[in-house]
Amino acid sequence: MKRLVPLLLIVIPTLLPASPRAHKVRAVVTAYSSSPPHMTASGAHPHDGVVACPRRYPFGTKVLIYGRSYECLDRLGRKHDNNHFDIWMPAKAAAKKFGKRRILVSVVEP
Repeated sequence: MKRLVPLLLIVIPTLLPASPRAHKVRAVVTAYSSSPPHMTASGAHPHDGVVACPRRYPFGTKVLIYGRSYECLDRLGRKHDNNHFDIWMPAKAAAKKFGKRRILVSVVEP
């Protein structure tokens, strides 16, 4: 039995999924709104918790903004493709009220 234990220690870590990579970036965060039947770049309908991300982050990337988790399901125009995140909001007034903020954002890539 003692011979089996070292073998398990070698095999088990290779069976575990890779842990997600997390890092923080200083970013510009804005908000946007859309009316039906708008669809995001990923093909999903916009809903609470959606954020548009720079192209370097794959769809499904989690972004923590002010402690709240958002999912990257939309893209920004190329002009804003560098450390800019755009939160989807259901009302245009709420998006305007959010404004433009420069904050530290946590990004957790799948």
